[in-house]
Amino acid sequence: MKNKCVSVILIAVGFSLPVSETEAEENSIAQKPSKVFTQQTSAGVKNPNEGSTEEKEPSQEPDLKKGDQPSKEKDKSSSSSQNKKENEEEEETFSKSEELNPKKKENAVIPVQFGFFIDGYYNASLNRPDSKELSYTTQATRTNEYNINLAYIDGKVETDKYRGRLALQFGTSVVANYVGEGTTGKTSNEFSIRNMQEAYAGIKLGKSTWLDAGIYFGHLGYESWISHENFVYTRAFSLDYVPYYVSGFRLSGKITNKLSYQLHLDNGYQVVTDNNKDMSGGFRLEYNPRPNIMLRWNTFMGNEQPTAVPKETRYYNNFIAEWKPTHALTFASSFDVAYQERASSQNLVYTPDRSYYVRGDSNAYRQVYVGNLWVAYRFLPDWRIGARLERYLDRDQMIVVTNTKDGFQTGGATGTLDYNPDPAILLRFTYQYRRSMDSIYPYEHNTTSRLDRMFIFSLSLKI
Repeated sequence: MKNKCVSVILIAVGFSLPVSETEAEENSIAQKPSKVFTQQTSAGVKNPNEGSTEEKEPSQEPDLKKGDQPSKEKDKSSSSSQNKKENEEEEETFSKSEELNPKKKENAVIPVQFGFFIDGYYNASLNRPDSKELSYTTQATRTNEYNINLAYIDGKVETDKYRGRLALQFGTSVVANYVGEGTTGKTSNEFSIRNMQEAYAGIKLGKSTWLDAGIYFGHLGYESWISHENFVYTRAFSLDYVPYYVSGFRLSGKITNKLSYQLHLDNGYQVVTDNNKDMSGGFRLEYNPRPNIMLRWNTFMGNEQPTAVPKETRYYNNFIAEWKPTHALTFASSFDVAYQERASSQNLVYTPDRSYYVRGDSNAYRQVYVGNLWVAYRFLPDWRIGARLERYLDRDQMIVVTNTKDGFQTGGATGTLDYNPDPAILLRFTYQYRRSMDSIYPYEHNTTSRLDRMFIFSLSLKI
């Protein structure tokens, strides 16, 4: 009983004694809710229970000096600094590469197109000349034998900023066309250029304006050098005696949606190697009033005499009209008028006792008049027929020299039957008839005839 009384007294005394500051603080901490530390991120406030931010009590944190961070945060900061440094080095290297190659682009693809063309023929001449060489033409010039009229390989590129084409060629038409290339010096390049059909580069100067420079096809005439693109296999006289090719500068573009133009500054009339000190030039205007109608005016102007000979400026006009009433039917026509100044106030007059012209009294220009008419009709999906009528008048022998009384006054008709099962291949059967005022065409037994007749079989492939 005595012991029980002592215990009660002690408990009562304990409740009445003051509590120490440390114990009070501990009790306060135990009774208050714990502080929650949050971390603001770009996504918002993270939940403290996710582990990225922990509840921390002063007694549990180690003693840190000012500016110190936990080891994990140090490692993270060090890694971030290192990555930043590497990125800066990569950017610096890329910047130097860009500076050294400002136009270089990764994965840039230059759209180069490669192709080739081969045109073989057999010309059966009814004149049966002793020589296998025909006169007054550049197409299918070898008779009674199979030969290559034209073959080429080419590469071309065309983008929205630049374009160009390089084509290497050979064939009998190539040899015939480059006979007029002269030699004006040891670097005049007349031997290698005959194997360059086209070699030009172009740059876009505006919305529709292009500037080309080099060797390129001539702009006069309706028919192409590439027989695959013509209604009949051979070319008209008027196309044989205008430039197949020129060398110089070409500016082209559109004036309106229906009207386009070309301006030319060339070395001369079908020459790469110029034979005088003068430049030549011309223009083209093409008008398309409707999708199936085309009207074109081509011109040329230039001195075509060598430097040692007095100037004779040539003016050539070529007018073309094309009409396609249906998809299968095409009509086209052309009319050419050309005149050339004389070197003096003298005319060329034929004398019966001599087979050439001598000078006479006149102030007239020498003139040429040419007319052509084409029609083409595709009567079956794979079959087409084409025909051409032509007339060429060059009495004064301004362009075509015959050394005869009436000069080169001739005309004729040509018809071609085409089998075209695929756009790439073309099988052709051609009959050509021509008649001249004078006897100028080679004939058998070393004679000449006013008539020139031939059958031509040809096969071409164009890729």
